[in-house]
Amino acid sequence: MTGKKILKKKLLIASLVSGLLNAVYGYVLYLVAPPPTFTFRGGTGGGGATFTGTGGAAGRAAASGGGELVFVISSFLAGFLLVLATIGIALVYARYRKKSDEEPEGSSELEESKEPEESEALDLDKPPK
Repeated sequence: MTGKKILKKKLLIASLVSGLLNAVYGYVLYLVAPPPTFTFRGGTGGGGATFTGTGGAAGRAAASGGGELVFVISSFLAGFLLVLATIGIALVYARYRKKSDEEPEGSSELEESKEPEESEALDLDKPPK
């Protein structure tokens, strides 16, 4: 019983660490290369719309209109859920595999020890097909 609780704790700790590392990576990525933003400059001349936010402090300030926090939170959730799902599926598969390996051993011994029925027995008088 305690083995399962420790296993669940280890699974949650591994998922949390993965989520935190992924969030840190997302934050650093957002600082190094912020996404470009589209700004519209009013006017009648050409070039009324431009892309900004390609680097520098001004670009980061223009690009971080709340998108940075959403990006870091989604990075954390992605890292957390991917590891949780991957390890969780592996544990369920291992448990299912263990149960299925135990069942055929007992049934195969019974099949080998029983004698064939009359319909399964070979008739040596008839030639093979």
